[in-house]
Amino acid sequence: MNHATKKSAAEDCARIKDLGYGASRHIRMYGQQFQILSDPVPDGNGVSVQVTSVAEPTKRTLRLPTSILVGFKDFFPKVA
Repeated sequence: MNHATKKSAAEDCARIKDLGYGASRHIRMYGQQFQILSDPVPDGNGVSVQVTSVAEPTKRTLRLPTSILVGFKDFFPKVA
């Protein structure tokens, strides 16, 4: 019988940061270009970062697709 190992939110945040989703980085997600203002932090059952965008220059919270970013770690190598 196989049981999925539940990782801690801190481990998810560290892995997502290793993928390049850390402060002072730019990402394209949900059809928009964002500047990340914070490192990933646990947010309820997921992970989020503080961002701004050209379309919405005020700081806001962006939830990240944790299941995709952390769940398929073999497909996403660490960013140097």
